[in-house]
Amino acid sequence: MEDIKTAFTRARSSLLLKQPFFGTLCLRLGAEFTEDIPTAGTNGEKLLINPTFFLKQTHEQRVGLLAHEVMHCVYMHVLRIGERDPFLWNVAGDYVINLVVTDAGMILPEGGLLDDKYRDMTADEIYNTLQQNGGAEALSGLSDFDGTCVQPNPSLTDSGSQSKHEADMRVAVQQAAETAKAQGKLPGSLSKLVDDIVSPKVNWKQKLARFLKSNNKSDYSWQKPNRRFVANGLYLPSLYSPCIEEIGVIVDTSGSRTDEELNQDLSEISSMLVDANVENIRFMQADTDVTDEQTFTRESMPLKVTMEGRGGTRFGPAIAEMAEKYPSVSCLIYLTDLESNDFGNQPHFPVVWITNSATDAPYGEVIEIH
Repeated sequence: MEDIKTAFTRARSSLLLKQPFFGTLCLRLGAEFTEDIPTAGTNGEKLLINPTFFLKQTHEQRVGLLAHEVMHCVYMHVLRIGERDPFLWNVAGDYVINLVVTDAGMILPEGGLLDDKYRDMTADEIYNTLQQNGGAEALSGLSDFDGTCVQPNPSLTDSGSQSKHEADMRVAVQQAAETAKAQGKLPGSLSKLVDDIVSPKVNWKQKLARFLKSNNKSDYSWQKPNRRFVANGLYLPSLYSPCIEEIGVIVDTSGSRTDEELNQDLSEISSMLVDANVENIRFMQADTDVTDEQTFTRESMPLKVTMEGRGGTRFGPAIAEMAEKYPSVSCLIYLTDLESNDFGNQPHFPVVWITNSATDAPYGEVIEIH
């Protein structure tokens, strides 16, 4: 009988030769063989494989399993889980991935989730559908499905590391696709998928919601037991999201946008701040200096103001004042066209620039309004 390292190497080599798109991406991932998970999984940077499970599979099933885990990385399911139920998110992701893998002509281990009714649906759409149909509790009887494919990764928790990981993955996907094309082995079903990964059509509201979630640290609580396991007599903690006590919002009132446009964007941001469970919003208007300051709470939403100022543009003074007056803000949202060279010193809290321009900023994350 083969040992696990030999079996893994043979499967990965076959994947590289027969399916170079999947195989090239698989080479980027380290491998860890562990009995701590029932089958296999990934944390976005390495493969986690149960040796006993892997060696029970046929060679073709091992190849399909590696392609399956690779696709969890391609779809960046580790980054996108957010506050979702991990089990349900794994189910949704598997329904997407297994159609891709089988369409490419590969074979999966027995018990893989495969249903053509989910074709052309995203993991997000499938997750919402499953949730509406009873959630994780209704799916707890799925045979041979352990729901542990997507594993947490402590090195991918802040917005900076996540942004870099996303950028690196897009480059890797494009390179893998070019390698497969050059060999005439890129399945036609993957062409659109590659385009969507390399040039994602994500609107600014989704990106801002992700930024807010990344700055709202979740934890496990024993006060609210995980309902999925209570029926089996297991009292386990559930994941909860504590409230964000303070967030800063600054609006550039230098005259490049109308009051109506700004208030429309502020209304969208207000909804996200409520969803993110923000207690206090430290709100400022600024052109070259701060022209108005207010504090909003969940009860006083939405953010709707009469703009003051309409002078030039300097970001440094307002950011410095926010940092001095409210040092405990979790992050800062700055609405602006970024038409200024005065960014001041980078504050101690994360900054996201919401802009109708594609201009870069010397620090923080830029989200363009489309």
